Amino acid sequence: MKTIPFFIIMLALLVVSCKLDNYESPNATFYGSIIDIDTNTPIQQELIQGSMIEYTEKGYKNPDIQQLRFKSDGTFRNNLMFSGYYKVAAVRGNFLSIPPVDSMLISGDTEYKFLTRPFIRINDVKMTFDGKKGKVIATFKLERVSGNAVKTVILLADKNPNVSFGIRTVAVQQAVNEAVGSERVFRLEMSTSKLTSKESYYFRVGALIADVGEAKYNYSTAIRLDIDNSNVVAPEPDKGVLFDDCESLAGVDSSFPLSLDASDPQRGNYSIKAEGTGVVFYQRVLKTPFDTKINKENGHLSFSLFISDLSKFNMAANGQIEITSSGGPDQQELAWSFDNSLGLGNGWNDVVLNLKDGIKAGSDANLSAITFMRIYHTGVTGSVVFKIDNIRFY
Repeated sequence: MKTIPFFIIMLALLVVSCKLDNYESPNATFYGSIIDIDTNTPIQQELIQGSMIEYTEKGYKNPDIQQLRFKSDGTFRNNLMFSGYYKVAAVRGNFLSIPPVDSMLISGDTEYKFLTRPFIRINDVKMTFDGKKGKVIATFKLERVSGNAVKTVILLADKNPNVSFGIRTVAVQQAVNEAVGSERVFRLEMSTSKLTSKESYYFRVGALIADVGEAKYNYSTAIRLDIDNSNVVAPEPDKGVLFDDCESLAGVDSSFPLSLDASDPQRGNYSIKAEGTGVVFYQRVLKTPFDTKINKENGHLSFSLFISDLSKFNMAANGQIEITSSGGPDQQELAWSFDNSLGLGNGWNDVVLNLKDGIKAGSDANLSAITFMRIYHTGVTGSVVFKIDNIRFY
């Protein structure tokens, strides 16, 4: 048996390797932006789970649908495209529907601008930091381009300049659920107590359109502010009336195991902790009616809510926050949907609910004789930790 020389084996392997590697490399770049046709400015975007471009290469029987996300400033770029004709569409966004391009030639450096209009324009944004109160104050106006009502407005903060609903350290939201006029001035205030002092943060206002499936927030441009809490003057005691200081489990029920948690209370020494799986994570029935001392038109229900992992929620399932004067649910009730309109994130959230936005069940709740409160969600899909603290009316 003859032995094949080593150099001949290596030469054969090299020839095979060259054949295997002899495939065409990406040779085109596809880039551009999504533009507000009226203002000729890019439409600001959500970076995580935001608007996207779907494209399929023509000439194949069952081509794969490929996806490319917009950057937060409304631009996009893919440097690894193959030259050819593509069907291209911008989808699941914060803008009016754009007809797809059925056959676009992408070759070399190809720039394309998607021309449309945002659902909502955020105008006249002013952002200030009050160093004595330790607050960032945002004022702005909204222009409803689509004609739909505005569901929610939100103020977000993060060290990342791409701050948005999916990238935030702190968020403050307000339910609107109105067809607001373009001259109405909105004002949102955010405490900077949870931001690191003497560091810079980016702040951004968002507004979410109502009654549009898969709609994303429309955004203002992010504004950088330097935060310094060293001159903050201690605030006055909380105004309003305290419904539950969450220092005791007396009168509180849940379908989760309950405990008092001293690790990070938002008021006092404890918060109420519900951990595991279930539906109702806070329910309180009062034997003596509670007087909120406020009216429906100008009143608010406020509380601090901690959620360990929002990915354990199916937000399409039913969930509500309820108060009643009937001693139980669904009668003499005001309720708010426990869904994405609350702007919740992992960790502590400051929830503020306008009483006038509550959904009525039966007759109106008697705000001078509240006897029942419940928070539940039917879409908890795994073990999760809830904490609640500082439930009050003001």
